[in-house]
Amino acid sequence: MKVIHTSDWHIGKVLYGEELTENHQSFFDQLLQLVCDERPEALLVSGDIYETSTPSIAAKKLFNDNLLRIHEALPSMTIVVLSGNHDSAQRVGVDVSLWKLANVRVVTTIAERSNRQPDYDSHIIELKDQEGNPCGWVGAVPFAYEQSFPKPQEGENRVTAFYKGLLHRIAERNIARLPVLLMGHLTVARELDFTGHKLDSIGGMEFLPIADFSDGFDYFALGHIHHPQFVYGAERKVRYSGSPIAVSFDEAFDHSVSVVTFDEENRPHVREHIIEVPHRLVTVPSEPADFREAIKALKRYPWEGTEYVRLNVKQETAPSDAYEQAVRASTEDTSTNSHDLKLLTVNYVRSRENRGDASLTDVSLSEFRALTPLEVAKRSLGDDFTEEMEGTFNEVLRMLDE
Repeated sequence: MKVIHTSDWHIGKVLYGEELTENHQSFFDQLLQLVCDERPEALLVSGDIYETSTPSIAAKKLFNDNLLRIHEALPSMTIVVLSGNHDSAQRVGVDVSLWKLANVRVVTTIAERSNRQPDYDSHIIELKDQEGNPCGWVGAVPFAYEQSFPKPQEGENRVTAFYKGLLHRIAERNIARLPVLLMGHLTVARELDFTGHKLDSIGGMEFLPIADFSDGFDYFALGHIHHPQFVYGAERKVRYSGSPIAVSFDEAFDHSVSVVTFDEENRPHVREHIIEVPHRLVTVPSEPADFREAIKALKRYPWEGTEYVRLNVKQETAPSDAYEQAVRASTEDTSTNSHDLKLLTVNYVRSRENRGDASLTDVSLSEFRALTPLEVAKRSLGDDFTEEMEGTFNEVLRMLDE
């Protein structure tokens, strides 16, 4: 059996005023070709379909049109889609019944029976090969806060208990001992590569140790972390596919989808398929430099095409409007060997001793844009921002996400 594992598409992402639509469409074109070449039994999409919980009509059309193109290319392939912390479960799930007509299973909520007991069967998808024969099982669990899961026995984590119960139910149905795949959108370990993330802004979810789960699965297709990676200590069967395209300048790594093939003993073998995009996100220079050196680095950079650029400038104080205008004027005059690049932002970086925990009046616009809501609140109130207020603030953010 073979599956393609991907996640964190973030359709509708706007980066410093620039839409990433062309990069997303290029990804979908490559994913379509990969499906045609590999002919997998399933395409697993592990959450964060959209960038926001209220995607634009254009973003929803991009998703709908391309998912239908992929289905039409290989109708026998089951497509399983989870909602993530960036998605609205209600909006993504409104067309669940219609998507089933295209062999697409959309899972957005934690299902319960009328007696408040878990409805595990609603989360289980039986996979079939191109001849219609059963070939595997998927246990699909969307992003949800712990209180959204059914209450287990006292003292047990709700999320852990749900996964254990789900695996037990799959085992009851898996008489032929076919491969068992889990899907989730969560953080399962602290020992991960969080490049591109701020640790206090990756969805507000607690770290859930993978050791807490039962060992009754053959592959865990995870979403939420954008850097592709296996989870350490999990026998190379628990994996984040990562985002297929960069959605921030800090994601300076190869982006890909994972092609997973299972052998006769149900062991997964993963191959990364690199995704190339028409507009690469480039930070020049790689380390902050003063204004003149940054402009020189911009001139020397080996441009390849239509890059989106973040200029990395070392600045000891918050820049004035005049300084900002001078920087942009200089970059517009920069020779780039006739290549078409676009300066999206200037990243003003101050040394740690000069930056400290500056108040909001002391930060540059680029620094402010990089702050999380929690950081903005802390800097606004300073010492008046108590631990109790922080807890309330985080709870409000979780309620807004839901």
